[in-house]
Amino acid sequence: MTNGGYNIIRCPACSTCHGRQGLSASCPHCGQRLGEHGILVKAVSSAEALRIEVALQNTPEELREALRSRMVSNESLSSFNDEVPSRTMGNWVQQSVNEDGLITVRSVQLTLNKNHSDLDANDVLEQAEVQGMLVRMGEGRWMLLE
Repeated sequence: MTNGGYNIIRCPACSTCHGRQGLSASCPHCGQRLGEHGILVKAVSSAEALRIEVALQNTPEELREALRSRMVSNESLSSFNDEVPSRTMGNWVQQSVNEDGLITVRSVQLTLNKNHSDLDANDVLEQAEVQGMLVRMGEGRWMLLE
């Protein structure tokens, strides 16, 4: 694995890619211990490139180019990353899990309000989904993966 930058790692158990700085001890999606079994797919130098490449690796191959062009040209996602650090956003998403173990637009909006943020809950959810933190369970419902 690389020393600097970010690594995109594929879990051999669930075939899902995730991004990490350095080595990854376990898969955030299925919990499988990776050790030396994690497959290094690609190394990138920026968090923005990591976001794009993880999303692309978890997208069917026939859709990747269309998704890449949309993600690279999407200015609002790039500026969103500058507004709120990923760690803070991740904490807010984790705090938004409701009593059913799900995350909804309403639960995220309540957390944002509690933290005095004027961010849009849908933007936060979209960003968290792109980063691989959430999986969509149905219309307006997500499950936390990390």
